[in-house]
Amino acid sequence: MVETLTTRRLELRPWRLEDASDLYAVARDPQVGPAAGWPPHRSVEESAGVIRTVFASPETYAVVLRESGRPVGCVGLLFPSSSHFRLGTTEAEVGYWIGTSWRGRGLMPEALGELVRRAFEELELTALWGSCFVGNEASRRVMEKCGFRYLRTESGLQNLAGGLPQMGEILCLSRDEWQALQHVYLRRASESDIPLIRQVAEVAFPATYREILTPSQLDYMMDWMYSEESLRTQFREGHCFYLAFLDGVPCGYVSVEREGEALFHLQKIYVLPQAQGHGIGGRLFRQAVAHVRRLSPTPCRLELNVNRHNRALHFYEHMGMRRLREGDFPIGGGFYMNDYIMGLDIA
Repeated sequence: MVETLTTRRLELRPWRLEDASDLYAVARDPQVGPAAGWPPHRSVEESAGVIRTVFASPETYAVVLRESGRPVGCVGLLFPSSSHFRLGTTEAEVGYWIGTSWRGRGLMPEALGELVRRAFEELELTALWGSCFVGNEASRRVMEKCGFRYLRTESGLQNLAGGLPQMGEILCLSRDEWQALQHVYLRRASESDIPLIRQVAEVAFPATYREILTPSQLDYMMDWMYSEESLRTQFREGHCFYLAFLDGVPCGYVSVEREGEALFHLQKIYVLPQAQGHGIGGRLFRQAVAHVRRLSPTPCRLELNVNRHNRALHFYEHMGMRRLREGDFPIGGGFYMNDYIMGLDIA
């Protein structure tokens, strides 16, 4: 499923047939396609055909200026079945181009950088590959600005614009390399990360509920939800955890559990107080939604229990959740949680 991604200046969204005229206006330029290995478009009808076929592939996005709503380029991923490289099952190739009038503004590194983030965080890929014809320094700089490193130069790079295959420069970026460059990044957690989850929970959970729950209920819930044994059980029952890191230090986490064919539950989402204000909570939430979409290609719902006095209510509403019902739910030990059940319908 192709999502819509947003950056400071751009929206990356699926191509639409009504984009054909804008696509043709950019893609007919002989300075655009041939540099990327494809011939200039000859008509609006040809551009519409490309939208229906090539641009209908998964993870292919129109690069749209937010201020005008106009598509000015394209960015996407090619997976093993369609890539120019021999890729592993968790690898992909990047492809991108932008109209000549919008070059030199940093727009393509901005677009590719967001796609790289999605590839490593939400799609959980382990490596990305890219190529450009020898001499296309602008294309190489786009990849290098996003962290790609030069590997080699080889012959036979495909040129659909006509003529013989050309010499090409091959670049690569691994997930580990990308994470090392990030101020904030997310990754999926495993049982071996339980100490890191507990490390964050021991600060973030009491900070959230100290003014809402009694000390005895806080102690009970910490043991019930965050003991090593409890977390191991959650992993083994299929709870999926993601950890957030700020400058390499764990600072937040989210967990999701499948409860039915079309029902998922957001079990936990917490960020350390000192790490708030960096957009980490939003990224963890979107990561949970992306995880649900991968597991359920058909419409489903993500639900969440949130204490009626929790200030995070406004955050969840901002993320698109709505209040479905409320109740007082026994959790054992004579304690109750006074919660709203919130839900997000995922198409």
